[in-house]
Parts: sequence; structure tokens; C-alpha cells
Amino acid sequence: MKMEKKSFETELEFKENADETGQFKAVFSWFDVIDKHGDVTLPGAFEDGAKVKIASWGHAWENLPVGRGEIRQDEEKAWVDGKFFLDTEAGLETYKTVKNLGELQEWSYGFETIDSSEDKKDGRTVRVLKKLKTFEVSPVFIGAGNDTQTLAIKSEGEEPEPEVEQEVKTESETEEVGNESGVDPADMKLLIEIIALEAKNE
Repeated sequence: MKMEKKSFETELEFKENADETGQFKAVFSWFDVIDKHGDVTLPGAFEDGAKVKIASWGHAWENLPVGRGEIRQDEEKAWVDGKFFLDTEAGLETYKTVKNLGELQEWSYGFETIDSSEDKKDGRTVRVLKKLKTFEVSPVFIGAGNDTQTLAIKSEGEEPEPEVEQEVKTESETEEVGNESGVDPADMKLLIEIIALEAKNE
């Protein structure tokens, strides 16, 4: 069994009393569009209401989860309604880090492909993702790719603000389920190259 990850970045929106709740909403997938790695996710591919863990930074499965959430979807997109565990040290620290990073924060979700096929779209050969099992969502350093929408953090009982369209990046990779991964080596290589280029231009 294989697990894959898709990464994305969003601009965070924090609301009144968010420090007391840790609740958030993140749109992480648009349907019927080709992502950077040639995948097209179909409407209904996710299990609506499926419960997922909010994993420690960089998919660190060796650490305790820092929150939990539920996958939701409509005809256009899929998102996670989640909550950080603010009553744990790891959950609180992750929440603070995500909040302080703001628009720099990027995310990744781990999933298993249950059903897929190969097809043509816009003159390209694509993998069509028909049914997915989502395991977890995790904050990460770097993502690259497609459009998604905002992530919001809100207080208990508060209705979400209207979502604001936000350009994001996505990236997909494959690994064995159970592999305790932190920062992906390819992501770290890219980060090092960016730092080196910035230093050269100074």
C-alpha cells in the first residue's frame, strides 16, 4: 500500500478569540483541474466527514498528533475543518508557529489512492483520482503548484467568513505508508538553493 502527499500554501486568517479555540478551515483540493503532477481529482473523491489527524510538523509520525479534523467537500473543492490541541504543548506550539508564519505557512496532506485511472485532458495524459483515503494534514516548509482557497481560524460557534481566493502551490510525492518522514529531501534541497541564491544576490 502506498501513501502520497500533496502540499499547498495558504494565507492564514485569524479571528477574534482564535487563541482560545485553535479551529481552522483549509481548502486543499480543487476538482476537475490538472495539478502540477498531472493529477485530476474528481468530485466525490474524498470521503465526506472522514476524520483525520493533524500531524506534527513535516509529517513527523513519530510524534503525537497536534490536532484533529474532518474532511468536507462540495462539487468544486475539498477542505478540512480542524482544531489544534491547545491543551497540549505540541498542539499549542504548532498553533503559535502557524499563526506567526501567516502567509508563509504551507501545508501537506497524506492520502492513499483507492481508485484511479489514466485519461486525456487538455491534450495531456493525466491520472484521474476517483477515490482517496486521507490520513492526515500537516504543516510543512515548502509546497509548489496550483490554486486553492484560504485557511481560516475561528472561535467556537462563529460562522466562517467568506473565503478569499488565494494562489497556492501543490506538490505530490510517493512513499510507503508508515514511513516516518520529516522535511522531504527534495524540499530541503530547494530551500538550500533558494538561500544560496539570496546570499549570492546580496
